[in-house]
Amino acid sequence: MHGIELREARFQDYEGIAALEASQGLAIKPVDEWRRLWAGNPCYEEIGPRWPIGWVLEEGERIVGSLTNIPLTYTLRGQKLLVASGRGWAVEEQYRGYALLLMDTYFNQENVDVFLTNTVNGNAADAFSTFGSLRVPLGDWGTASFAVTEHRGFAESALRIKGIPLAGALSYPAGVALSLKDRFTAKSIPKSDIAIALLRDFDQRFDTFWEILSHRSDALIAVRSREVLKWHFSASLDKDQLWILTAARSGNIDAYAVFQRRDEPRYGLKRMRMVDFQACDWQDQYCAALVRRAYDECRAQGIHVLEHIGCDLEKTRIFDQSAPYRRKLPGWSFFYLTKNQELAECLAQPEAWAPSSYDADASL
Repeated sequence: MHGIELREARFQDYEGIAALEASQGLAIKPVDEWRRLWAGNPCYEEIGPRWPIGWVLEEGERIVGSLTNIPLTYTLRGQKLLVASGRGWAVEEQYRGYALLLMDTYFNQENVDVFLTNTVNGNAADAFSTFGSLRVPLGDWGTASFAVTEHRGFAESALRIKGIPLAGALSYPAGVALSLKDRFTAKSIPKSDIAIALLRDFDQRFDTFWEILSHRSDALIAVRSREVLKWHFSASLDKDQLWILTAARSGNIDAYAVFQRRDEPRYGLKRMRMVDFQACDWQDQYCAALVRRAYDECRAQGIHVLEHIGCDLEKTRIFDQSAPYRRKLPGWSFFYLTKNQELAECLAQPEAWAPSSYDADASL
């Protein structure tokens, strides 16, 4: 066995990193999407090439471990903060003794205000805690709430997940039974006279909305300018897997919600996930109108499930109240760390947060 070398990752390492991630059961991105985690990223372009895109463990010329490092810009009470988001921590089994070297390097970066990761799985949670990372103190990031919007299709995918034979044939009676159950037990969202538009891209109005939102919010919040939104969701936009729903009066956006396609092809499950909702005022009314429109779109397009992760958040409670089902995630997904004592005391308070699946790497 050759010696193990820890070094900064390079863009030309993509094939080795992708092969490693695939061997460890992680979802891999095509090379163009992977490069766009930094290329076109406004925060990365502002910092420049001194920002490491990640680190690899290498034996000879073979990559046996990796961790990706994504820079993001946040604000807190008018102050601009640099956030590092780690993703894709993967190490071959025989080299697991070196795995914490990657994590130690990541958490010892200089000039990072907050380390934020929103895709921590059950296997990695202990490692994040070892380095002092804490659970985000607002919302339930170990649970997803969801509503069934196409009952037969959902029933078939659920039967396939359970490994039940003849899932296709059994899905018809199972779907009818589930539909009847929901009709009598699910809490419906009342109709609204708020006009909702479905957009295919982010227009200049999002810059105006962000200016208003950023000045009104006292919480830690990721930048949502038009430029950043277009970069963040570029892969989903390219594949037509994103719904941008807006509520607008007099031409200006008053609220919006973003829904991202998150299918499970292995089981034929078609799923849409609400990954962001923002409103400056009247959050319940706008959330209700936007979510009701999303329900209608799911039904019209034959999508089986509408989902939200991070239950019990005040601003999205309308969604969670109308979604009758819950599923447990493999573990708590959302962790943070800051080495600034004043910032740590602030972030220990739930009111310092406005979390969603837009944060960190959860919807990149």
